[in-house]
Amino acid sequence: MTHGKVVRGYLGVYIQDVTPDMARAFGLEQAGGALVGDVSPNTPASRAGLKKGDVILKLNGEPVDSRNQLTLRVSQTPPETPVKLTIWRDGKSQDISIKLGELPEKSAKEEGEEAKGNTALEGVNVENVTSDIAQQLNLPSGTQGVVVTDVDPSSPAATTGLSRGDVIQEVNHKPVHNVEEYNQAISSSGKKPVLLLINKGGRTNFIVVEPTQ
Repeated sequence: MTHGKVVRGYLGVYIQDVTPDMARAFGLEQAGGALVGDVSPNTPASRAGLKKGDVILKLNGEPVDSRNQLTLRVSQTPPETPVKLTIWRDGKSQDISIKLGELPEKSAKEEGEEAKGNTALEGVNVENVTSDIAQQLNLPSGTQGVVVTDVDPSSPAATTGLSRGDVIQEVNHKPVHNVEEYNQAISSSGKKPVLLLINKGGRTNFIVVEPTQ
């Protein structure tokens, strides 16, 4: 009401959950926290010195359990608020002070791309497959598609077994190479069932996702 729009806090990082395998790889005793996959330039995070590979363990002294939890807590904190992050870097923890910025409208729209116009893929968020993501998922070099970053447990896709980390390579027999092509393919399918070719753990298989009635 004060600003005439929704105002959210903003760090300027792309983050992901820390799996048990990732925790071991980064020298952590247990899974948890949010792994920084990338840092946007000219953002609060870049100015404070956050780097790719940092694991955010705490926000203002409170443990961070997951990517979604950190995103929610940051977005609910007013811009210009100073916060303290406890991060894991090079085998040890350290504290970093950051003054939050305001989440740009473009970032708010881009954060967690979700297909629109088709109820079958509601609740599924995807990102482009980068070389870093391909390496983390042990995908063969040159693997193309979009990686599933989040699936609503109550969504139609969840009942088919689609899960975080799966790579969608085709939609209705059409190859998809990026989020834009994925969204176009999903939108063109309307309210009909969608046939997906997915790469799950290095193996490809087809699944059909039925829209909700």
